[in-house]
Amino acid sequence: MKRGDIMALTREQADQVWEDQLYAEARSLYFGDLASIYANRKQWITGLTFFLSSGAAATLIAKLPVWCPIVLSTIVAVVTAYAVAVNLDSKVRTMAKLHYAWNQIGNDYKSLWHHHYRDEAEADLADIQRRETEISELATTDAPNDVKRMEHWQNQVFKLHRLGTA
Repeated sequence: MKRGDIMALTREQADQVWEDQLYAEARSLYFGDLASIYANRKQWITGLTFFLSSGAAATLIAKLPVWCPIVLSTIVAVVTAYAVAVNLDSKVRTMAKLHYAWNQIGNDYKSLWHHHYRDEAEADLADIQRRETEISELATTDAPNDVKRMEHWQNQVFKLHRLGTA
């Protein structure tokens, strides 16, 4: 590419960069929230499984009615099957990766917005948009689409930047 082909952003592009930065920040918070929820869920399942499989639980259960051990062992089997079936470990990793990627994209948009007049700005924008497309594919296939939770985080970002809510 020749030097003359590299351009600064237009006013409209710079305005779009500002909006995209806000939405990237909201997505980062959304996926961070999901990562935390999945990690917390995994910890509870692991703790419950370990406790109900322990000798201490067996001692307590021995003093309960006959049907209690059956119910508790069924609960352990169900929560363990759930953790395996939904692959919670993988979900936590994926949500953390999405959180990190959207955080980086948001930071890059913010930097670009502050330097939209640079000759390399248009090339920088194209690079950010390419990475956004790549990470959106992962989000589309491996993440839930919780509209209410996303709106919550968008509203939080808008409040943080003293803007009206979506």
